[in-house]
Amino acid sequence: MSVRGEIRSFVEDSFLYLRPDLKLGDEDPLLELGVVDSLGFVEIVEEVQSRYGVNVRDVEITEENFGSIAAIAAFVEARR
Repeated sequence: MSVRGEIRSFVEDSFLYLRPDLKLGDEDPLLELGVVDSLGFVEIVEEVQSRYGVNVRDVEITEENFGSIAAIAAFVEARR
């Protein structure tokens, strides 16, 4: 499975079970749509670090890097 597919599965399993009506696209803003909150960002960062062995600095935890499934996948792929 691709990084994007793995991230999508994680987001769906961890956050979308409460929103079965939401059809989330890879570019859709996770925070703006209410899919995640600040704690959700922390969970995603922890998952990225543990699954991919990527060290994420505090300054990198931004919507640009973690704001959508596509952004997270691009961040991981750039850091590998």
